[in-house]
Amino acid sequence: MPLDTIYLTRHGPKPSQLRLNWSIDLSTGIYHAHYPTPTGIPVDPTLTGPGVRQSHELASYTIQPTVDALREFEMKENVDLRVRVENGLGEWFGYSSFFKHPSPASIKDLDPLFPSLIDPAYTAHVYPNPSGETIAQLHDRVATALDAVIADVDREIQEYERTHPEKARESHAIIICGHAAPLIAMGRALTGNMPEDSSTDDFKVFTAGMSTFKRRALGSRSSDESSLTSGRFASSWRGGNGVGGGWDCVVNGECKYLSNGAERGWHFHGEEDFNSMPSSGVVEDSGSRDDIPRAATKL
Repeated sequence: MPLDTIYLTRHGPKPSQLRLNWSIDLSTGIYHAHYPTPTGIPVDPTLTGPGVRQSHELASYTIQPTVDALREFEMKENVDLRVRVENGLGEWFGYSSFFKHPSPASIKDLDPLFPSLIDPAYTAHVYPNPSGETIAQLHDRVATALDAVIADVDREIQEYERTHPEKARESHAIIICGHAAPLIAMGRALTGNMPEDSSTDDFKVFTAGMSTFKRRALGSRSSDESSLTSGRFASSWRGGNGVGGGWDCVVNGECKYLSNGAERGWHFHGEEDFNSMPSSGVVEDSGSRDDIPRAATKL
């Protein structure tokens, strides 16, 4: 049986969601951190105390499902399974023609910070454009990465079942953890349901919340990885098709296991176009209010 269940979850709160944490100088495109970060990357803060608490509550909840692999953009908690860092599912930054956005830390830099946690053999399938993306480009990037991830896991399961035929009918699941904007894009890419208005509040992305997606056709396999190269994307996912044969969202933003319930939801507020901003001045990260359409509100 191929992969049949995907769980999507968002990281717990970070300082950027509680207080001023970083800023961008629009005249230079340089990001400045107001507090030190473990990786030295201004937009890569640690979890807050409430964020750590939420991560523990999420861990207690997710210990029940069978998880074959963990994939996320940046995970800061110890688990039994190796994490596969897929840049193609990473954070969204709006387009800029005059500066580059921060990139995540390399596996080489992350490994000493999280020993025995990250899979060093895994190579990401897709890398975001360092100049940023439109909302449509974000969705296609995420769809491409998801299709490749699902294909990877399908092949691994197929090989495992060849040597363990008694396991052929067992259910298989993965967990993907990431940021708000790409998580919404993942929900749309899995189901194939892209709303006309990208600001539609369809998939819930509360901090440490959990959404569950079930595969529609269990006999289906995802696209051949060789067809998914840099600059190309899984273009047929829209119109209800979805990547990997299509998926149904059966649980949307579950938070019942969190002591404070659903917190810090987010949805798109239109394009995040840095070219339309003033050519000078500073854009500051100022919290997680839904009515502030700024870069940091989705972290």
